[in-house]
Amino acid sequence: MDPAYYVAAGSLKARSFQLDVVSNNLANTSTPGYKPEKSFFALFNKARDEGQGLPLSGYLNDGTVLASRGTDFSQGVLKTTGRTLDLALDGTGFFMVKAQGRTLATRDGRFTLSRTGELQTLDGATVLGKNGQPIVLDTANPAFTVLPDGTVQQGPEPRGQLDIRDYQQTDALQRVGANRFDPGGATAKAAAGQVVQGSQEQSSVDMATCMIDMIRLNRLFEMSLKAASTITNDMDAKSISDVSTGR
Repeated sequence: MDPAYYVAAGSLKARSFQLDVVSNNLANTSTPGYKPEKSFFALFNKARDEGQGLPLSGYLNDGTVLASRGTDFSQGVLKTTGRTLDLALDGTGFFMVKAQGRTLATRDGRFTLSRTGELQTLDGATVLGKNGQPIVLDTANPAFTVLPDGTVQQGPEPRGQLDIRDYQQTDALQRVGANRFDPGGATAKAAAGQVVQGSQEQSSVDMATCMIDMIRLNRLFEMSLKAASTITNDMDAKSISDVSTGR
């Protein structure tokens, strides 16, 4: 196999993945608390691995592989909604919720109350307090206040304190869908963020940058596709020539 084909194929795969990532980011430009995904790539040398010692291995024979993927946790703009159950974090940190038996982190503070007064996410996940238990409010008098440190107060009595955590290495947080992250084995630390009631953190996706990336990646994908097609045609022509000459 012509080593140049590996370069073109690797580039096609890389561009396809990058397009998926950018498309997903674009689709979430209006999702509160959404953090854009990033992809990182590394080079491998097919000719070197095959031990062929081809002369252009420093340039032509280098291919691309996905090295890692991560998340840009830059803070989004806080937008005032006036809705009591909308909470945002100004600064670092995450709200902790319990979903599908796991404790997960999120920046999406669009909350609601269950029939029994339990503070929940819009899809029914439990919002956790510092004690690891749900925060339950009196449904007969639903008015409540959330202080900057996460203390939930209803009337003169506190109902609990939101579990707000930050992590030493945010790169270790794994995206699990529904705008949430699995901390896994990441080391927790004190969060510097403060709770702002009646606000939503907007998506930190930069739409203009994403649109430029989309145009650029589409062009690169087309170039890679053209290169792969040319190499394939050349290989087919060579194969036909070899067969016809009995090589």
